[in-house]
Amino acid sequence: MATGPFGRNAMRHIAIIMAIASPKKKEELERQFKINPEVNAKLDAFMQAEAGLVEFVKALPREQLERKFLLRKMQDEEQKQGYSAKVKAWLEKPEQADLVKSIKATISPNMKPEKQEHAVLTQAKNYIRNTGIKLN
Repeated sequence: MATGPFGRNAMRHIAIIMAIASPKKKEELERQFKINPEVNAKLDAFMQAEAGLVEFVKALPREQLERKFLLRKMQDEEQKQGYSAKVKAWLEKPEQADLVKSIKATISPNMKPEKQEHAVLTQAKNYIRNTGIKLN
Protein backbone atom coordinates (compact mmCIF):
# COMPACT_ATOMS: atom_id res chain seq x y z
CA MET A 1 0.00 0.00 0.00
CA ALA A 2 1.35 3.41 -0.90
CA THR A 3 1.99 5.69 2.01
CA GLY A 4 1.15 8.96 0.33
CA PRO A 5 1.57 12.38 1.95
CA PHE A 6 -0.17 11.41 5.21
CA GLY A 7 2.04 8.51 6.19
CA ARG A 8 1.73 4.78 6.38
CA ASN A 9 -1.74 3.27 5.89
CA ALA A 10 -3.38 6.70 5.48
CA MET A 11 -5.80 5.45 2.84
CA ARG A 12 -7.01 2.66 5.14
CA HIS A 13 -7.65 5.18 7.92
CA ILE A 14 -9.55 7.45 5.53
CA ALA A 15 -11.64 4.49 4.35
CA ILE A 16 -12.47 3.57 7.95
CA ILE A 17 -13.48 7.13 8.76
CA MET A 18 -15.65 7.35 5.66
CA ALA A 19 -17.31 4.03 6.48
CA ILE A 20 -18.09 5.10 10.02
CA ALA A 21 -19.31 8.52 8.96
CA SER A 22 -21.99 7.28 6.59
CA PRO A 23 -23.70 4.06 7.72
CA LYS A 24 -26.69 3.11 5.55
CA LYS A 25 -28.36 0.26 7.41
CA LYS A 26 -28.61 -1.22 10.88
CA GLU A 27 -26.70 -4.30 9.68
CA GLU A 28 -23.90 -2.07 8.43
CA LEU A 29 -23.80 -0.31 11.80
CA GLU A 30 -23.56 -3.65 13.57
CA ARG A 31 -20.63 -4.63 11.37
CA GLN A 32 -18.87 -1.30 12.02
CA PHE A 33 -19.23 -1.21 15.79
CA LYS A 34 -18.33 -4.11 18.01
CA ILE A 35 -21.37 -5.20 20.02
CA ASN A 36 -20.86 -7.03 23.30
CA PRO A 37 -24.04 -8.96 24.22
CA GLU A 38 -23.15 -9.01 27.94
CA VAL A 39 -22.65 -5.24 28.05
CA ASN A 40 -25.85 -4.71 26.02
CA ALA A 41 -27.86 -6.88 28.45
CA LYS A 42 -26.43 -4.99 31.43
CA LEU A 43 -27.14 -1.65 29.75
CA ASP A 44 -30.70 -2.71 28.86
CA ALA A 45 -31.34 -3.67 32.49
CA PHE A 46 -29.96 -0.33 33.67
CA MET A 47 -32.06 1.58 31.16
CA GLN A 48 -35.19 -0.29 32.26
CA ALA A 49 -34.44 0.45 35.93
CA GLU A 50 -33.67 4.12 35.18
CA ALA A 51 -36.52 4.98 32.81
CA GLY A 52 -36.58 8.62 33.96
CA LEU A 53 -32.90 9.07 33.12
CA VAL A 54 -33.46 7.48 29.71
CA GLU A 55 -36.29 9.92 28.97
CA PHE A 56 -34.12 12.84 30.12
CA VAL A 57 -31.31 11.78 27.78
CA LYS A 58 -33.68 11.23 24.86
CA ALA A 59 -35.09 14.73 25.35
CA LEU A 60 -31.65 16.37 25.19
CA PRO A 61 -30.72 18.07 21.93
CA ARG A 62 -28.00 16.32 19.91
CA GLU A 63 -25.52 19.13 20.61
CA GLN A 64 -25.99 18.74 24.37
CA LEU A 65 -25.45 14.97 24.13
CA GLU A 66 -22.27 15.54 22.16
CA ARG A 67 -21.05 18.11 24.68
CA LYS A 68 -21.80 15.83 27.65
CA PHE A 69 -20.00 12.94 25.97
CA LEU A 70 -17.01 15.11 25.09
CA LEU A 71 -16.95 16.63 28.59
CA ARG A 72 -16.56 13.13 30.04
CA LYS A 73 -13.77 12.34 27.57
CA MET A 74 -12.06 15.63 28.47
CA GLN A 75 -12.31 14.84 32.20
CA ASP A 76 -10.83 11.37 31.60
CA GLU A 77 -7.94 12.93 29.68
CA GLU A 78 -7.34 15.51 32.43
CA GLN A 79 -7.28 12.71 35.00
CA LYS A 80 -4.70 10.78 32.94
CA GLN A 81 -2.58 13.90 32.53
CA GLY A 82 -2.79 14.65 36.26
CA TYR A 83 -1.65 11.14 37.13
CA SER A 84 1.17 11.37 34.58
CA ALA A 85 2.30 14.64 36.19
CA LYS A 86 2.32 12.95 39.62
CA VAL A 87 4.40 10.07 38.26
CA LYS A 88 6.84 12.50 36.60
CA ALA A 89 7.23 14.42 39.87
CA TRP A 90 7.75 11.12 41.73
CA LEU A 91 10.43 10.07 39.23
CA GLU A 92 12.26 13.37 39.72
CA LYS A 93 12.82 12.65 43.42
CA PRO A 94 16.45 11.74 44.19
CA GLU A 95 15.45 8.44 45.82
CA GLN A 96 14.02 7.27 42.47
CA ALA A 97 17.27 7.83 40.54
CA ASP A 98 18.13 4.11 40.51
CA LEU A 99 14.68 3.19 39.23
CA VAL A 100 14.88 5.80 36.46
CA LYS A 101 18.35 4.55 35.53
CA SER A 102 17.16 0.93 35.33
CA ILE A 103 14.11 1.89 33.27
CA LYS A 104 16.20 3.97 30.86
CA ALA A 105 18.58 1.03 30.43
CA THR A 106 15.72 -0.99 28.92
CA ILE A 107 14.77 1.68 26.38
CA SER A 108 16.35 1.86 22.95
CA PRO A 109 18.66 4.84 22.50
CA ASN A 110 17.51 4.96 18.86
CA MET A 111 14.03 6.13 19.87
CA LYS A 112 13.11 9.78 19.56
CA PRO A 113 13.55 11.63 22.88
CA GLU A 114 9.81 12.25 23.30
CA LYS A 115 9.12 8.54 22.72
CA GLN A 116 11.81 7.67 25.26
CA GLU A 117 10.17 9.96 27.81
CA HIS A 118 6.79 8.35 27.14
CA ALA A 119 8.32 4.86 27.50
CA VAL A 120 9.94 5.80 30.84
CA LEU A 121 6.62 7.16 32.07
CA THR A 122 4.71 4.06 30.94
CA GLN A 123 7.19 1.70 32.58
CA ALA A 124 7.17 3.78 35.77
CA LYS A 125 3.36 3.58 35.87
CA ASN A 126 3.57 -0.19 35.44
CA TYR A 127 6.14 -0.38 38.25
CA ILE A 128 3.92 1.70 40.54
CA ARG A 129 0.87 -0.43 39.75
CA ASN A 130 2.72 -3.75 40.11
CA THR A 131 4.38 -2.85 43.41
CA GLY A 132 1.28 -1.23 44.91
CA ILE A 133 2.90 2.14 45.56
CA LYS A 134 0.42 4.91 46.38
CA LEU A 135 1.24 8.37 45.06
CA ASN A 136 -0.05 11.41 46.92
